[in-house]
Amino acid sequence: MSGQKVVLDANVLYSNLSRDLLISLFAEGFYEAKWTEEITDEWVRHLLANQPNVTPDKNRRTVFLMHQVLPSPLVENYRQYIGKVDLPDKDDRHVVAAAIASGARKILTWNLRDFPDQVLKAFGIVAESPDKFLAELIIERPLEVVSVFRRMRERFKKPPMSVARAIAHAAPARCDHEAPRIV
Repeated sequence: MSGQKVVLDANVLYSNLSRDLLISLFAEGFYEAKWTEEITDEWVRHLLANQPNVTPDKNRRTVFLMHQVLPSPLVENYRQYIGKVDLPDKDDRHVVAAAIASGARKILTWNLRDFPDQVLKAFGIVAESPDKFLAELIIERPLEVVSVFRRMRERFKKPPMSVARAIAHAAPARCDHEAPRIV
């Protein structure tokens, strides 16, 4: 899986833990994450609207740090492909366009129903849940993934995060286009 390009939908970046784990794995070279400013704006907007304890300054710092990971995760020349994509939710076309423009063959999203296989197949792309993606990484490289998870967990200082708490909160918060929800 190393080196594969994967577009991260806004809803997988919404949860702090999910975002941190996916970006940590990207920074360690497990795969190459891709997203657009539009994707970033979407998860940031939902986070600010739904979590009053998160400040715009904290979000700006988070986004700045995310954009420092190399190779650059930002996809810029994707808008030309939006009109070529027909999805149930027209607002998701930019995600597929980002995959096309960046050469990504996978989109990570919690909203699999919004990315029908028959549409994505025409572009050589698949949509996959973060759970499936992480499970595949763990099967391929279990010790390395555990090591990344351990280092990520140790960065949480306020409050410190136990292994049990980290696992329990790894991906429950999801951001949808309709409205973010806790599931």
